[in-house]
Amino acid sequence: MKKRASFSVVLERDTDRRNDWAALLRAAGLRRVLRRARPAEMSDLIAPDAPLTAMIVGLTAHGPRDDAMLSLIASVRRQVPGAVILAVDHGNRSRGAAEAFAAGADDALRADHDPSELRARLAARLQSATQGGQRAAWLAQLGLTPLEERIFSALNARRNEIVSRPALAEALGEEEWRYGDRRIDVHIARIRRKLDAHFDGAVTLRTVRSQGYVMEGEPRL
Repeated sequence: MKKRASFSVVLERDTDRRNDWAALLRAAGLRRVLRRARPAEMSDLIAPDAPLTAMIVGLTAHGPRDDAMLSLIASVRRQVPGAVILAVDHGNRSRGAAEAFAAGADDALRADHDPSELRARLAARLQSATQGGQRAAWLAQLGLTPLEERIFSALNARRNEIVSRPALAEALGEEEWRYGDRRIDVHIARIRRKLDAHFDGAVTLRTVRSQGYVMEGEPRL
């Protein structure tokens, strides 16, 4: 079966806004941007694991809620969990953002937002999604066990800083670490071997005597 090319979508009833947001997505580096006016027009696009990169949704200013758009957001979040979803509430409702977040949007703005704010939020969300994808690819390539992944993530979050054995034990959700306990050291040794095997020294785990471990090197996750 031929793999579908990645795409992004603007779902907005107003033509001018629809065109403006499509241009915004293209300016963010997303090449294939589709424009739709109503949720019903999305049925042929959304399926489990569809290659949807991002979606900007405009919630109507008419009526207390926009159930059709909110249902679509929920459906996209369920079927394409990695997609970046931004919602703009044209009604400026007090609960508009809360409803969008509850449906599954990554971010929500009021209709009176500054255009630069939408650009900034889109860029931040896309960057975060890219980093998350890179991290997932790294972990899959390394073949870490669930416990090793927790230690790896704790060390990466404080890269180039010393992380103590008690802090790593806490990251594992285990009982407090005590001197002489070799549990953490065994996991570290296994992670170190996998890093050496896959990345040839690009990322290292250095032992700091009596203090803990430091993750050093590039690429960052």
